[in-house]
Amino acid sequence: MTKPTTAEGYDPNVTENCERVLVTLIRGLGPWRDSIYLIGGLTPRYLIAKRPPDVPAHAGTGDLDVVIQLHMLASTDAYHTLEDNFKKLGFTRATNNAGRAVSWRWEVFTGGIKVIVELLADDPAKSGGKVMELPTDGNVSALNIPHSSIVFDHHETREIRAELLGDNGVAAVNLHYADLVAFTCLKAYAVDQRDERKDAHDLVYCLEHFDGGIQSAAAKFKAALEGKHKNVVGEVLGLLAKHFADDRDTEGYRKNGPVAVAKFEMGEDDDVEARESRARRQRDASDIVTRLLKAIET
Repeated sequence: MTKPTTAEGYDPNVTENCERVLVTLIRGLGPWRDSIYLIGGLTPRYLIAKRPPDVPAHAGTGDLDVVIQLHMLASTDAYHTLEDNFKKLGFTRATNNAGRAVSWRWEVFTGGIKVIVELLADDPAKSGGKVMELPTDGNVSALNIPHSSIVFDHHETREIRAELLGDNGVAAVNLHYADLVAFTCLKAYAVDQRDERKDAHDLVYCLEHFDGGIQSAAAKFKAALEGKHKNVVGEVLGLLAKHFADDRDTEGYRKNGPVAVAKFEMGEDDDVEARESRARRQRDASDIVTRLLKAIET
């Protein structure tokens, strides 16, 4: 599945439909609705309190990335509830990047717009810490994403409401979604391991506009460095420095992270003004991450 390489490729209507699908899906899970956690590109919608014009608009998303607790794949009742919900909502299996239908990626059309749902899990015992489809006996599985279980300990919860699919009225559900630490960690791994500009945009956007600013964000990371996932958080701080900050060989703004942010947000026009604007944004992105790293150290 090829994703847009610039913010212009994202449609706010698709983001709204993602929220409708999310609310409908959670509502149908019954007693297992607290076993699903949102990560990925829809998360900034809830993680960042301010809205335009107070902050620039986030690009939005075209898919839903949710981490499910492993017992949902192990419990027969939970598994069938999830599978029945997909069937009831009209989901069909989507394809991976090789064009093969997989049991962890599902798609549905609503209002003429396609929404993708990706089911993710973290099972190092079965995956050896690799990104791979977890084995299952049925039609629904999950893609193993190392460290994604951090969201079980680092998440926030809020009520969201949206119109249910099928013209079934507006409903409210409690949503568990990645907090700033978990979101930054997972996005930093994504920046390190794949070439999608939006990962860098998502990461910097949330750090830049987090309520309370960089000092508040740094306090979250300092606390996490004393907690259960301290090794993951420590590794991620190294990745942030690697992809965004100055080192003895390269200025941070010239690294792939800030360049990805600027090209995603501003496009790739080659005139002098566009290049200068991107360079300024690259410096901004590098500075945001660098200030976070320094604030965590002090």
